[in-house]
Amino acid sequence: MENKPAKKKYVCRQCMVIRYFLFAAAALILFIPLASDRFIVLQELTAWHFVAAIWGIGVLGFLFKWLVEIPEDTPE
Repeated sequence: MENKPAKKKYVCRQCMVIRYFLFAAAALILFIPLASDRFIVLQELTAWHFVAAIWGIGVLGFLFKWLVEIPEDTPE
């Protein structure tokens, strides 16, 4: 029998971003009871503040990706 070299399994970047986000959200939820006094400052924030933050992060991420991955024009 012939031994084939093991293929490397690559995880796409989008999957890794989703996994990191879910891990960070789960960690935040788990640590809220431990730091209850420290979150008193966040009581002034409303849902719209979080909506604006999510939109802002999304727009900044889009701009970063657009600037970093701009295809270069190559003359033919």
